[in-house]
Amino acid sequence: MTLASEKSGILLVMVAASLWATVGVGAQLVPASAGLAPELLGFARTAIAGPVILMLAIGKFGLGRIAAARINPSGLLLFAVSNAVFQVGLFRCFTLLGVTITVFLTVCLPPIIAMVFGWFQRREEITAGNVIALGYSVAGLGLIAVNNDIGRPTEAQISGLALAVITSIAFVTMSSAARSASRTSPPMLVAGAGLSLSSLVIFLLLRIANVPDISRLIPSLADPSVLGLVLYLGLGPTALAYICYCKGIAKSRSSFVALTATMIEPAVAALLAIWILADSPSTTETMGCMLLMMAMLILWQSEQKLALKRAGTSNPIQPLNDL
Repeated sequence: MTLASEKSGILLVMVAASLWATVGVGAQLVPASAGLAPELLGFARTAIAGPVILMLAIGKFGLGRIAAARINPSGLLLFAVSNAVFQVGLFRCFTLLGVTITVFLTVCLPPIIAMVFGWFQRREEITAGNVIALGYSVAGLGLIAVNNDIGRPTEAQISGLALAVITSIAFVTMSSAARSASRTSPPMLVAGAGLSLSSLVIFLLLRIANVPDISRLIPSLADPSVLGLVLYLGLGPTALAYICYCKGIAKSRSSFVALTATMIEPAVAALLAIWILADSPSTTETMGCMLLMMAMLILWQSEQKLALKRAGTSNPIQPLNDL
């Protein structure tokens, strides 16, 4: 693998992270008059992206290989259900907490949650760095929950934070299911099939609950601006972003790649939210977000040290800007 290939891989991951960062702003720009509840946006996003990725996978690998692929049905179902929870929770959090806070939480919490799950399953070693990272993340959540004006969390903040944790758990579950399925099938096929099935799960839940009424989706799309935003959410930060990320990961061996996405997405989302939505976090919320980012960096550094220890080497890892 050449140096140019690795650099192009990192660039593709940066593009994917930047596209993901636009989801919240795009969702908030949908006119309130359209009446598109979070569940409907999550359904539309997955219903568009899933079939598109499937068609691209068929074009890349051929119908014969796709038809012959064996995806574990239970794993695919787990991916679909957890993704459905993630989509609905993500869009609801945008309303309850704002774009910036939601992105910081749903980007920074999953690695911490995955670490804790690893502890309980005895797959991960408990290190001082991991414990410190967990402490920073808890402190960050506490600061985000504090209201600058009244000094205590509002009902919307409590609901939003609880939902952000559930959404992050769903993301960890979805990622684990996708990783497992991708060992025997092309990742694009897993993503396309999983997202398509996820849209079906959301559709069935909406039909059963009838809250919100899914029949409102089609009339809302008659508005060109609403249709454009919904298409963008499905094609841009979902289908295109996933393809860029998969290609980027394949081109680069650097462990900094995932960290790059983690660092870029909240930063871009925050800038867009402030610029377009005037969504500026409070002082305590900003401090909480910074603590979450510090937790991520400490966790990543701790994992790198542990990996070097297991490999029996003390060679330093090559920094990102030297790749």
